[in-house]
Amino acid sequence: MLSKKVLFLFVSIGLGLAFPCMVCFAAQTTMQLPDVYVSANNLSQSDTLLVIVKNEPGRVTGKLGLVPIRFFRSENNSDWVGIVGIPLGKKPGDYKLVIHSLDKAPLMENITVAKRNFPVTDLVITPQLLQKGYTVKKIVSTIENKENKLLNKVLHIFTPKAYITKPFIYPLLKINVVAPYGDIRKSKNYSIQHLGVDLEAPVGTAVLAANDGKIVFERNMPDYGNTMVIDHGLGVYSLYLHLSHFNITTGRLVKQGDAVALSGDTGYVTGPHLHFSIKVRGASLDPLKFIAATQTPW
Repeated sequence: MLSKKVLFLFVSIGLGLAFPCMVCFAAQTTMQLPDVYVSANNLSQSDTLLVIVKNEPGRVTGKLGLVPIRFFRSENNSDWVGIVGIPLGKKPGDYKLVIHSLDKAPLMENITVAKRNFPVTDLVITPQLLQKGYTVKKIVSTIENKENKLLNKVLHIFTPKAYITKPFIYPLLKINVVAPYGDIRKSKNYSIQHLGVDLEAPVGTAVLAANDGKIVFERNMPDYGNTMVIDHGLGVYSLYLHLSHFNITTGRLVKQGDAVALSGDTGYVTGPHLHFSIKVRGASLDPLKFIAATQTPW
């Protein structure tokens, strides 16, 4: 008689422990996933990943590998948008994209990053540039030790709010690439990588703000010429080099499409053009691929 009571107690305890776990497991497996758009699952170094979490009223968080994604509200205020830059030095391989939203199961996807190879081209010095005092050694030294350091003081400032609410646009009405992003310009023992794209632009062509933001830098420099930087918030910056004129002063807020400057041929150039660059939290990105990645409507 005693043995039966003990057996009954054992079975009751066992069922009591197991049953809640089964209910918990069932609840977890039926949780809905967030509605997420991912621009691409296969990327290369210097590419851009756009993540849109749709129709989420509450806060959204996420990571790509160990890198947190900074989300901001879209123009319609119903979606969350995150822009992630793949740095040039990012180790090729697979990275886990994880998105968390309120009362929903975390979404997990695999993002593969491949190595990107860049062509080697000549670091050109024309007779006209020599007459102006430019040499290969002087150009590389000035860019690396002066101009880039000056710009990095601005580009490493993180503005905790987003000025942007919509996709980026091109900085010129007509786009014709005269020098691509990333080519390695070399002369004997000196080399420097072209971290932007050169666009055809006769002197005096209107240069457009690629998105809403704040002008945080305007200066004439020996190699980059007249240079403007727009802060778009959350570590996203656009840069415009070799300008002939600044239309808007530092500290002013601008809207996408505003004619913020005129193109020119200032600094180290072999002809008039606009050098256009994008930086995302310190990482240099291919600007035309960046714009293309953001074209999905928010």
